[in-house]
Amino acid sequence: MFNISKNKTKVNFELAVNRFMNDILKVQKNLILLFLLLFSLPIIADSIPQFQMKDQYGQSYSDTSVKGKPIVLMGCFLRDVEVCRKQGRKLYWKMQNLLWKDSNKVNFLLYLDLKESNKIVEDYIEESKHKQYENILLDRKGQLTNGLSKGEVYIRIYNKSGKLISSSYQSQIEETLIQEVYEILKKEI
Repeated sequence: MFNISKNKTKVNFELAVNRFMNDILKVQKNLILLFLLLFSLPIIADSIPQFQMKDQYGQSYSDTSVKGKPIVLMGCFLRDVEVCRKQGRKLYWKMQNLLWKDSNKVNFLLYLDLKESNKIVEDYIEESKHKQYENILLDRKGQLTNGLSKGEVYIRIYNKSGKLISSSYQSQIEETLIQEVYEILKKEI
């Protein structure tokens, strides 16, 4: 009888050890998957997002068509169009003056999230085709919506191969930021 109890204890112990080892293997597999996921995200997030859209004049732009030059990508929600236009214009014109002859070596892209567009907005866009505004990419599908923040311009700078160099949120473009952007772009040209 003592042998039966001893064998039963041994079997239960072996089953418990096997369950414990299987649990450890599951945890280990999950940790490896989590580790791989966490280290693959920055690679994806640090590249220019994929997009294909037109500006208000009908010219097409895509992530692949703008590579080869440093890229300043600025965007905002539709409700923040005035902040976006004012701050985008300020940065764009300051960079045109600072970079002067080299300004054509940089792609400046301003985009507006138009997923919630309406007839009034569309009419305004149609009317503005006859004015000499800076190009604004019309993000009708929300391709560049990720990361936008209410009341702020989302500014990202990418190098020639489309890798992220800098990003920030601004409600106002200060001279210090203009100088920082200039220094970044000067190194990349």
